[in-house]
Amino acid sequence: MDLSRIQYVVIVYMENCSFDHILGYLNLPGNHPKWDQINGIFEAMKYYSGFTYPPHPLTTPNIDPDPPHERENIALQINSVPKKMQGFSDSYVRAVPHAQPDAVMEYCGPKDVWITDFLAKNFAVCDRWHACLPASTLPNRLMAMSGYALLDRTPVGYLEMAHNLFTDDPDDLVYDWLQQRAGWRVYYSGSFFFMQMPRVLKLYQSDIQSQSHFRPISRLIEDFKTGDVAPVTFIEPLYYDDYRRNNQQATDDHSPAALFGGQRFLNMVWEAISSPGIWENLFAAISYDEHGSIFDHVEPPALRTVPPPGASYMPFETLGLRVPGIVVSPFVQAGSVFHNLFDHTSVLKFLGEKFGGGRYSKFVDPRTVESLSAVVDATLLDPNTPVRPAPKKP
Repeated sequence: MDLSRIQYVVIVYMENCSFDHILGYLNLPGNHPKWDQINGIFEAMKYYSGFTYPPHPLTTPNIDPDPPHERENIALQINSVPKKMQGFSDSYVRAVPHAQPDAVMEYCGPKDVWITDFLAKNFAVCDRWHACLPASTLPNRLMAMSGYALLDRTPVGYLEMAHNLFTDDPDDLVYDWLQQRAGWRVYYSGSFFFMQMPRVLKLYQSDIQSQSHFRPISRLIEDFKTGDVAPVTFIEPLYYDDYRRNNQQATDDHSPAALFGGQRFLNMVWEAISSPGIWENLFAAISYDEHGSIFDHVEPPALRTVPPPGASYMPFETLGLRVPGIVVSPFVQAGSVFHNLFDHTSVLKFLGEKFGGGRYSKFVDPRTVESLSAVVDATLLDPNTPVRPAPKKP
């Protein structure tokens, strides 16, 4: 596929929400142009029929306390008996005895996630986008940003402790890969995720004056409106666990952060990427790093991930749980739904197609998930096809 018409790639990862929780409502009648093609809440209600804690509409915009979501918690959720994928409430109360068991069985509606709803209805929804690993934030962020993970769990205070997590200070994050192939930039709201990694921190500190690679999110909309946009842009929310957050509202959707902040952040992203002059050549991927121990009824498919050299954990035999996935671009059909198997390395595969001659790395290329280019309509990439303007929010 000729991707030359795509000049700008934008990548956004939110935190800790499952597909059923954020987008599952889309397959209830009237909630999406192709509601009956989406595997969501209608199917989940059948799957959990007779279950003590069936899925139900959101009662509060946040889950408090945060459900633990390490490898052992997720194994309990997936491998529940007598029926798989019914261990979410049990996992929650085992870890937090005073927790409300059904808090992790709630799903949003269009008014709860109004900007997400707008994007889902106007662009491409991916209902088989899984986290790379049935594990927590840090392993999945590493997979998303390098294609492999040296760790299978997230220590407490990971943003402050990240310098202790990289025993050999790896030099193959996607930033490094892009450095040799395409311009890139990160917009951060407090700290960007790998800011405490020594080599990346040094790069950030040397970039403070020029802000070539790292810019505060306050510059985002103006930069896109004036055309000051890198070929690949990472836009990061304000993380709930960010030591720089102080009393500001988190915008990453990580429990116990409320959904309001995340919707405000995604609205800002939309305002930027829909800028005339940029929109006409843009491809944006929006997803979540992992499910955060919130329910999803779809069992993760088998896909073995063997630890790389230097790691000390046992292989993962499946992907992680489903997470929300939306591709926003004039090169996807409005209101389309894709059932292709994706995970976060699908984004890296897309970058490999666009900037790497069809290859990304020895870790990413063999993974049996598809490239995110599968959602692109080749006819819309034709230079003779007029570009669909960015739709206006209602």
